Amino acid sequence: MSDRALSQIDQHVSQRVENLYRTFKLPVPPVIEGCPCCISTRGADVLLTTPLRQITGQALWRYVSGVFLTIGDKSDFRYLLPRILEVSVFDQENSNDPEIVLGKFALADWRSWASNEQHAIESFVDAWFEQALERDLIEADQAYIGMNAESVLCGAARAAMPLGRWLLRLSAPDAALLLFDMQQRFPDDMSPFWEYVPEGLQELSTILTQGHN
Repeated sequence: MSDRALSQIDQHVSQRVENLYRTFKLPVPPVIEGCPCCISTRGADVLLTTPLRQITGQALWRYVSGVFLTIGDKSDFRYLLPRILEVSVFDQENSNDPEIVLGKFALADWRSWASNEQHAIESFVDAWFEQALERDLIEADQAYIGMNAESVLCGAARAAMPLGRWLLRLSAPDAALLLFDMQQRFPDDMSPFWEYVPEGLQELSTILTQGHN
């Protein structure tokens, strides 16, 4: 694995991000609703007065952590969605965990959205997983294996996305180091968010327990 390969994948991810901006090109919501104490501490006004592509990861972090719980609804979530996902892949230090970001999709009832919107999201997650896997494998070459790919997998499970195609990718020969690491960590040292999607973890376990008694 190489930085050049990651750069090519990043370009592919960028294309999927641009597709999200085209697909979810929506007017700025007039207001973001929420409980009074949360609205005052989460900087909601900044999200509506700053151009969408210029909203910082830190400003979005506070919104994403509370959306559908104490702040926000589908209209503002859909408006902010392209930027939320862009920050998730290109500003990870200032973004919420993939498990949290993708977990919001179930709360947004995204499977009721238009088919082109669902497809844009699924295509983005495909590219996001490949980027995450590549980053993990680059770290593996440096004697450390990250958990980026697992985090995206867990997030996808929380969004009720079937994991099959990503599990096939994880089973490919070039991903062997990452698969072995996950097998060694399973089941006690996995992402804590699997607790909320045991059926997803069971699906993942089909490849993590192969060859084990």
